[in-house]
Amino acid sequence: MVKYPKLDRVVSTMSAEEFFRQYVSKRIPVIIQGLPDDEGFKAQKWTDLHYLASKAGNSSVLVEPMHPQSHQFGTDVERVPVEFGDFLKSLQMDDGPHPYLTTQYAEQDLDALTVLPPPADALADDYPRIPRLMGNLYLQQVNLWLGKSKEGSTSGLVRHFSLKHTVSQIADVQLSITTFMTTCTVYCRGKKRFVLYPPSEVKHLYPYGKLDTVHENGLISYADARVRSDGLPLLVALSARVKALEQKLSVTPKGKGKSRENTKERQKLMDAYDEAVDELTTYALEDDQMHELEDEAQDDFDALMAGLEDGEELDDGHPVELDGDESDGDGEDEGEEDGGIDSASDSEDKDDEPSSFSRIPAALIHEHLKLPSTAVLPSGVSAADFPDLKKTPAPFVVELNAGEMLYLPASWWHEVTSSSGSAEGNVVHMAFNYWFYPPDQLDAFEEPYEDKMLWEYLRSKDVGSKKGDATGGQLRVDKRKAQIQNGTRSSKRSRQS
Repeated sequence: MVKYPKLDRVVSTMSAEEFFRQYVSKRIPVIIQGLPDDEGFKAQKWTDLHYLASKAGNSSVLVEPMHPQSHQFGTDVERVPVEFGDFLKSLQMDDGPHPYLTTQYAEQDLDALTVLPPPADALADDYPRIPRLMGNLYLQQVNLWLGKSKEGSTSGLVRHFSLKHTVSQIADVQLSITTFMTTCTVYCRGKKRFVLYPPSEVKHLYPYGKLDTVHENGLISYADARVRSDGLPLLVALSARVKALEQKLSVTPKGKGKSRENTKERQKLMDAYDEAVDELTTYALEDDQMHELEDEAQDDFDALMAGLEDGEELDDGHPVELDGDESDGDGEDEGEEDGGIDSASDSEDKDDEPSSFSRIPAALIHEHLKLPSTAVLPSGVSAADFPDLKKTPAPFVVELNAGEMLYLPASWWHEVTSSSGSAEGNVVHMAFNYWFYPPDQLDAFEEPYEDKMLWEYLRSKDVGSKKGDATGGQLRVDKRKAQIQNGTRSSKRSRQS
C-alpha cells in the first residue's frame, strides 16, 4: 500500500491567533477536527433534506450533470437551472448518476449577489459570515456542495481559485488549485478524499493558463487573469482604490483660514486620486478591460463594487461628500525562459477551461497514485502525454469525514472525490466551504492585508452583502479615456515618459 505524507490535525477550539501563526502565515493545509464552534453555526441541520427544502427550496440554482464519457464533474458540460427543492427531490431517487450542486457563479446575471449565492443566501442565518477560527481574513464567497454517489465522483485537478483561502467541509472530485483564495471546507455529510499538491508543482501539473507570476505569499497569477498578492483582480483593486480615495476626500475638510494642514491633506488625497484614476484608465485602455472582462473578473467586480455610493463630481473632477445614508452590508519556478508556462499551447480546448485547471484527467491522477477511481480516461489520452507528472513528489491524500474541516491555502492544487459513504441508497454527500482573500501580510494577525487603506474601505462597506450601482466610477474612467484618446489629457505613463 502506498504511503502518503500526512497533514496535521487540530481541534476547532484552537485560538484564531494561534491558528494564523501556525498554519495561515505558513500557508500549510491542516485538518480541523470538529465543526466551527461559533454559536451561530447551525449547518448540522442541513443533513435533514426536508429542513433544507423548507429553508431554501425556492432558490434557483445551477447544477452540473456528470460528464458522460469521463464520469467526472468540473468539466465543460453545461450546467442546468433548477429549483433547489426539485434538486433535493432528485437526490432521493435511486437512479443515477445524479447532478452536482457546485459553485454558483453569476452566469445569468452579472449584477447578482455572489458573496452569498443561492442557496447559501437563504440559509444565511444558519452560519457565521466569518468563523471565529478564521480571524481577520476577508470573505470572498461561500458555497454549498451537494451530490450523491455511493462509489465516489471526482471533480478533476484544479488550483484553488476563489481569490481566496478555503475552509471546506465536503464536496466532489476535481483536480484544481486554489489560486486566488484561501478555503475552509466544512464537511457535513458523507466523506471526501482530497489529493493535494503545493503551488510549486505548477510546473509539473499542466495548467491551461500561462503563468504570469508567483507572489511572495505563494499566490499564483495567470497572464489572462492577473491578480495581486491579496487575490484581488487588478481591475477590481484599481477601481476600489478610486472609490476609497473618493470616500476619504468626501470627509476631508478643504481647509480655510488657519487650517492649512487640512488643505495639504486634501491636496495629497487629490493627487493620489488623480494618480489612481490615471492608473485605472491606462489599464483599461491597454487591456480593454472595462468592457470586455473575463466573466469571472466581471463577477468579482460586480460583487466587490456592489452597494458602493458614488460621489458627485466638481468642476475639477473630484468628488464632494457622498449623498444619502451609508449602507450596511453584511521563490517558485516561473516556467520557461519567456516568463510563463503555456501548457495549453497545443490544446484546442483552452478557452473552455479556467486557467487554473490542470489538463491532466482525474483518472490519470488516480492511476498514477494507485487510488481507487470511478473516473474514466478519455479516449486517446495516456500518461505519455503528461511526462512531468512523474516528477511530482508524493502529494497529501486526505480523507475528510462528516464533522471535520479542511483548511487549504490559496494556490494549492486539489483533486476531490466525494462519496455518500453509505450502502443506503438515499444518503448524500454535502460540504459547505468558505473562500477568503489570501493574506499578504503574513506576520500580522490583526491586519493580514498589506494594502491597509483599500481593505479598511472594503471592510467599512462590507462589500458584496447587497446589490448596488457601480456605474459612477465607470463614467469617470470613460471620461478620462476620452480625454486621453482626444489628446486633451495625457495618461500617467505618457506624462512620465
